[in-house]
Amino acid sequence: MSSLPPLRFLLTGALPCLLAWQPAWAAPDLLETRVRELIVQRLPPGERQELRIELERPAAALPDCEDPRPFLPQPNQRLSGRLAIGVQCAGTNQPARYLQASVGILGEYAIARRAIEPGETVEADMLAMRRGRLERLPRNAAITTDEILGMQATRAIAEGSTFQRSALRAPELIERNAQVVLEARGPGFVISRKATALDSGALDSLVRVRTEAGEILRGRVVGRNRLQAAQ
Repeated sequence: MSSLPPLRFLLTGALPCLLAWQPAWAAPDLLETRVRELIVQRLPPGERQELRIELERPAAALPDCEDPRPFLPQPNQRLSGRLAIGVQCAGTNQPARYLQASVGILGEYAIARRAIEPGETVEADMLAMRRGRLERLPRNAAITTDEILGMQATRAIAEGSTFQRSALRAPELIERNAQVVLEARGPGFVISRKATALDSGALDSLVRVRTEAGEILRGRVVGRNRLQAAQ
């Protein structure tokens, strides 16, 4: 017995083109439209222009439903590749049903223009942009330049390769044993004192310091050799 064909539709901008199968359990195109909207509203604007979705027909017939409400069983999952879509029929006691969808996104992503050594800070001239299928990239790939520029490489990154988030870290603004300024702020006043950093830290991280009086305090990194006293 031949398998049932999947639903396929191509989205360019905001205009979907339905290629096959309209489910009998909802108004024509309603489920497909809502699945598309569910995915599109969670994508960055730059990824919404060239989106391909395949929604597979479930093995068992779906019950009649005039108001299907699709949802993501795992809200934080990556919205490309293969994913599950839950469908709840509003106003009924019907249990949620689940469909399989394949999402393909054609877009740009950053690669290393040259080899990058551990400890180097990534700058604009180290990047090149490539166009391709984003769902085929590694799951922890950093795609946009905003995610990459200004970060430090924690391991060697080969020329032409994508950037893995695990291979990048925020640059340290405070080094251990550096002389720092610890600020305490309140309504209408700022108190500053000199201290010695006992830890290294990047922006927004907590660092221990020793004041000139010998107190051990904690501060949140707010700039180069500057901390704000932790509450």
